[in-house]
Amino acid sequence: MSGVAQIEIRETAAELKTLLRQEKDVLRHEKLQVLYWLKTQTVDSVLSAAVRRTVNIVPQYKDGCLVIGRGE
Repeated sequence: MSGVAQIEIRETAAELKTLLRQEKDVLRHEKLQVLYWLKTQTVDSVLSAAVRRTVNIVPQYKDGCLVIGRGE
C-alpha cells in the first residue's frame, strides 16, 4: 500500500512506560506516548493515535459551559 510506513518499536512496553514517567519535555512525552500506545496496541496506527490525542484535548461543553478535564 502506498504511503504506509512500517515501524519496529524495539523498546518493551515496560521500558516505554518508565521513559514516560521520567520525561519532562512535553513534545518528547507525546512522542513516547504514541509509541507506548502502538506497542500496547491501544491504537492500531499513528493516525488513530493522532485522533485519540486530539479528542483528549478538545474542549468539552455541557449545557453551554466548559467542562474541565480530559475526555477519554
